[in-house]
Amino acid sequence: MRSVEAGQTRRAGLARQDDVRPPRPNLLHTARRFSAGVAAPHLVLWLAALLICGIDAIWLAASGIALDPATPIALAALVAVLLVAAAGLGGLKSEPSLRGMALASAALIAFTVPVAILHYLAATLALPLIDADLARAEAAIGFDWPAWLAFLEAHPGLNWWLSLAYHSSGPQVALVVIVLAATRRLGRLWSYVRLFCATLLAVVAVSALLPAAGAYAHYAPRAMPSEAIETIGALWHLDALEHLRTGSFTVLRISEIRGLATFPSFHACLAILTAWALAPVRVVGPVAAMLNAAITLAAIASGGHYLPDILAGGALAGAALALRHLARTAEIAARPETQEGQLVGRPSPS
Repeated sequence: MRSVEAGQTRRAGLARQDDVRPPRPNLLHTARRFSAGVAAPHLVLWLAALLICGIDAIWLAASGIALDPATPIALAALVAVLLVAAAGLGGLKSEPSLRGMALASAALIAFTVPVAILHYLAATLALPLIDADLARAEAAIGFDWPAWLAFLEAHPGLNWWLSLAYHSSGPQVALVVIVLAATRRLGRLWSYVRLFCATLLAVVAVSALLPAAGAYAHYAPRAMPSEAIETIGALWHLDALEHLRTGSFTVLRISEIRGLATFPSFHACLAILTAWALAPVRVVGPVAAMLNAAITLAAIASGGHYLPDILAGGALAGAALALRHLARTAEIAARPETQEGQLVGRPSPS
């Protein structure tokens, strides 16, 4: 009798252990965990990247332009590795910074590359250039572009430093990702990635409808400022732009893509967004503000931009930040409050 009772007790104990044992992970559970780990910066951003990839594929086939697959395949593999890393780090509460770096990097690569391809394909529309209109607009403002170039030619040291600042624009994007992730300002990091992608797409769309060759092509100055660092934005894009507009462009290589957008200036837009992103960070914020102010000024000569390009890029950044502020204010106002009047579920510092 005692042995029977002991056996029943053991079986009951095993049953209780089975009740508290966590369920075995299945494929659906794994998929949900992975999607939760890579949900930021925003689902719409990932869907937009996929949509643009589809548009690129159709447009490339229709235009007869071949895409060299080597770099896209390598970048796609890199994005996949970063996403897997981000999903894995998502479950480790002690590693939000590394997850933020991996996920932000993956999102920027996944969005920027197809948009860069779209940027080149849009140039094949070959709509009328608006350089003459931009030149007239800056003359009406009172800005003399050739005189500014002559001033820089007379001050080569200043031009060298401005050119150096101009070239820091791209590396600063990586700096933003590292600094904001390291300081756990993930909310601000996701906002920066979303703003970067949205304004980049806007610049590509506007420049496709209102294309321009740039100030160097329009004014054709006889002398270039000395002691300048060769800039991609000023001159290197002209050959590709001509071939795209005449239909003689045959092979697109990601590694050879140059920025074709003149109006509005993405360098000016990005300078403001980068300065905003780093503003709350001690020491780094003030330095970034000064450096990006120099980038905005340098974009005129180093980037071959008209003054209206700079103003339009600044206006785009201002509008994007204003919309972000309105959306954030509405989101906070919609959150329920506790009895003490404190908001429930505050976002991460941003």
